[in-house]
Amino acid sequence: MKFSTGHLAVTFLSLVGHFPLWLCRALGRSVGFFLWLIPNRSRTTTEANIARCFPELSASAQKKLAFNSLQHTAMTLFEAAAIWQRPYSWLEQRLITTQNKTLLDQAQNSGKGVIILLPHVGNWEVFSRYIPAICHAVGLYEAPRIPELATLIKTSREKTGATMVPTTPRGVAALLKHLRQGGTTCILPDQTPSNKENGGVFAPFFSHPAYTMTLVTQLHQRTQATIIGATAKRVSGGFEMAFYPVDKAIYSADNITSATALNALVENCARAMPEQYQWEYKRFKYKETL
Repeated sequence: MKFSTGHLAVTFLSLVGHFPLWLCRALGRSVGFFLWLIPNRSRTTTEANIARCFPELSASAQKKLAFNSLQHTAMTLFEAAAIWQRPYSWLEQRLITTQNKTLLDQAQNSGKGVIILLPHVGNWEVFSRYIPAICHAVGLYEAPRIPELATLIKTSREKTGATMVPTTPRGVAALLKHLRQGGTTCILPDQTPSNKENGGVFAPFFSHPAYTMTLVTQLHQRTQATIIGATAKRVSGGFEMAFYPVDKAIYSADNITSATALNALVENCARAMPEQYQWEYKRFKYKETL
């Protein structure tokens, strides 16, 4: 029987998903160390982003941060495998603390929809299981190129009751309906919009222009949903969840004003735990000449 790359990837992640959390993290550190040793795109992008965003750091401090970031990014993948594979009770036992949950409670009790912004800090996959466990959630889902992996991720995110909809007009319509009915959704706000013409605007991120999504602004304008931020920090034995208020400017109808406030939330989270931010992502890949 022939196994595709996708089958092998899913088999590997399914196996890793049953490892203890400490072993998942140890494997992640090993992979991160390997990425540091050999020339590769992840290391190049990480070093370039850190040099751009933290010019005040010495060269040695920038390299140390890049090294740690590669390790944490790799740990995120191996932890995600466990989060996807294990029952929710396994994750629940590893949620060490939850800060400012009253922000989420108040937002959900308001009767309006709730948009939770999850920057690429710590392990955002924690919320793919946590939020659906406490309320019905609908999330936009753009499948990865490997079909087998896409099936694994979608199925895992729906285990605790979430509904994943595609990033198509029909999917967005389903999300809008959900928010208008007072539902909750999670969005990764620092993903670069795939639509280069009208999917975003340039707004400052670490004092540099970054092409930033306008989806959050559009969803709020059409549903009046409340917006909050959240992170799941990697700590010994599990994760520390925290919810954050957002700058009121994020509710502006002006796309640039709103995107600037959105980026400010992401930047604040990244500054709070810079080694756990995914600097490997090409946030500055588009120039302002678009």
